[in-house]
Amino acid sequence: MLLERLIQALKAHGHSITSQRVMIFRALARHRDHPTAEALYEELQREHAPDLSLATVYKNLHVFEEIGLARAVASPDGRARFDVPLAPHHHLFCTRCGAMVDIEDGVHVEIGPHLEEETGFRVTGLELVLQGVCPTCQGKQNKPRLWRQTSRAAKGSA
Repeated sequence: MLLERLIQALKAHGHSITSQRVMIFRALARHRDHPTAEALYEELQREHAPDLSLATVYKNLHVFEEIGLARAVASPDGRARFDVPLAPHHHLFCTRCGAMVDIEDGVHVEIGPHLEEETGFRVTGLELVLQGVCPTCQGKQNKPRLWRQTSRAAKGSA
C-alpha cells in the first residue's frame, strides 16, 4: 500500500519512478526509529547498492518530503531524522543514546487554537519532540508498553 502511495504521489508531482527511489523509500518505511540520511545511506550501501551516493539519498528524502510521504524531524542533537508520517504523532528523544520513538496512543496537543486566539497567529503545523532518558538507558528491565510497541533502535542511526 505504501509503495502504491509512493508511485501515485511521484506521478502526481511529475517525478519519475526509479529503482533507487523505490529502494530508499522502502528502507525508510521499514524504520520506526527515525533514521538519519546517513544511517539510511550506510544501510543501503552495505546491503543493496554499494555505488549509491549520500547525495542521492538526501535528494530522494527531500522529494519524499515534497510529495508528503516523509518528513524531516529536527532532533535535539541537531541531526535531521526522517519519518514516514502514517498518522499524526509526536516524538520522544533520549538524550543519552539518541533513540527517537513515536508518541501515538491518544497523545494530542491542542495548542494551535489557543495560540490563534491569543496571538492571531494561524498555526498550520506542530512538531513536538520531548526530551528525556529512555528505559534502556535508565537500566529498566520492564519497559513501558508504549516504548515496547514503538521503539526499534537502529544500528548507526543514533
